[in-house]
Amino acid sequence: MGDDRGMTTPLVSIIIRARNEAPALRRLLPILKSQEVDFPFEIWLLDNDSHDDSASLAREYGLRYHHIPRNGFNYAAALNLGASLAEGEIIVNLSAHCFPQHACWLALLTAPLRTDQTVVATYGRQVIDPTSDAFEALGNAELFPADQRQPKIIAFSNANSAVRRDYLLIHPFNPAIKILEDHLFYLEIAGDFDVVYVPEAVVIHEHDRFSWRYYLRRWILEGWSFYFLTRHRGLLSPYIPKRLVSLRRLLGTYPRIAFAYARRGRWKPALRAVPFFWLRDFVWLASFLRACLLHPQMAQLDTALLLRTSRFLRRQLMQRRLSLPDAPLDWSEEWQLRADWGFIRRNIADFIRSCHERGLFASPLLEVGASGQNDYLAEWYDMRTSNLASNLRGAEMALDMEDMRQIADNSLGSILCSEVIEHVRHPERAVAEAFRTLRPGGTLIVTTPYNIVIHNTPEDGGFHGRNFTPQGLELLLREAGFEIVLLETRGKTELQQRLMPSNVFAVARKPEQVS
Repeated sequence: MGDDRGMTTPLVSIIIRARNEAPALRRLLPILKSQEVDFPFEIWLLDNDSHDDSASLAREYGLRYHHIPRNGFNYAAALNLGASLAEGEIIVNLSAHCFPQHACWLALLTAPLRTDQTVVATYGRQVIDPTSDAFEALGNAELFPADQRQPKIIAFSNANSAVRRDYLLIHPFNPAIKILEDHLFYLEIAGDFDVVYVPEAVVIHEHDRFSWRYYLRRWILEGWSFYFLTRHRGLLSPYIPKRLVSLRRLLGTYPRIAFAYARRGRWKPALRAVPFFWLRDFVWLASFLRACLLHPQMAQLDTALLLRTSRFLRRQLMQRRLSLPDAPLDWSEEWQLRADWGFIRRNIADFIRSCHERGLFASPLLEVGASGQNDYLAEWYDMRTSNLASNLRGAEMALDMEDMRQIADNSLGSILCSEVIEHVRHPERAVAEAFRTLRPGGTLIVTTPYNIVIHNTPEDGGFHGRNFTPQGLELLLREAGFEIVLLETRGKTELQQRLMPSNVFAVARKPEQVS
């Protein structure tokens, strides 16, 4: 047994979302406590304002507990919260009404993540008892086959899944989709990362009773998510029918399903089938059309909520001093072969974080060439982000660092110039503008790569003018009038750090008395 309540840091954190699920928890928690593993794990219960014995069960079984207000629940946001609270390297998401069928479930589900660093997520098999949930069981065997073959339709599901925590912290589930956040997550990473299906990690997925209210609420959310996926994001999904309402299904498919149940003597699902599927399809359509009308709000939510979640999770990342993972990014093969970008990227994040911790930033803070990686700094500073008008990418204002005439003299506390100065055509002008706009005592924080392939070339619409040595960057800053507070290099070995550094970092301060 690997349940961890002592001093050992858990390798795995099991996250259970629940509302009034005490009967299911009484059945589930003993199963989790009896898992046979050779690593420590913890169990979190994210309780959506339950009025039953859920909280007392959490105390009884030694779970880690977090209360979510009744109106503050969102499927994706709850999982992101769980990832920020958890201590394990692997996050296991498990529905409160999914019951593992053997003591090796946890070990099997997490095995690919523990043995293969290229795997980002896994999901296990779900079995639905057709006698207890007839309609949910339809097609379930195709989504979750019993053998080892990869399913034709990838049904990555947070009801029974595992994800690397470090990846989830920088790519959280999207709260704006409301439901099917796991399907969106898979579609966003498909082709770039490995997601493994583990049929041996099987659970029984069941609800205790049929509820029209539950299905109606779910269909409304699904209609919204269908529009979000197909029209708002432009993604292809095998889950979503080409026509939400089809006469062929209404008059042919659904009556045949009802007749099949009747032939087997199953009169309840036989009588429910036609009204169930008719109502589902029309609710889907109504919710889809509502999403179409509210698309501006959807787009705003998609940006604002994900940005807010990312900022919160990056703050957790920063406070816990975790390193960012090496992730295969969508760049050219030449870049990936000739530049160790994972190492360079970690160095940049670590240096900027250390500047914050040393008190080298001050408000107002302007980031030039912003790409969103440093948005978490807005939690501490009055921060504005900028980029060229041709490449805003979510930045707040269009700004050319060589000509910042819209910024008043002596008005900024700090400027963050991360991976920008090498792409400026006239860096001496840019540094002079930074000097002008900073108030006395203000700081300019610069990061720039040195041992890296030429990138942002004219062929891809950019400009890469030079790679700065430490001496070259220091000379540029001193000639503009700055005092050098800090000058650093990073490399994989001491010799590389001295002669062929991956990164060059500088912090320059505008003198209190400017002649």
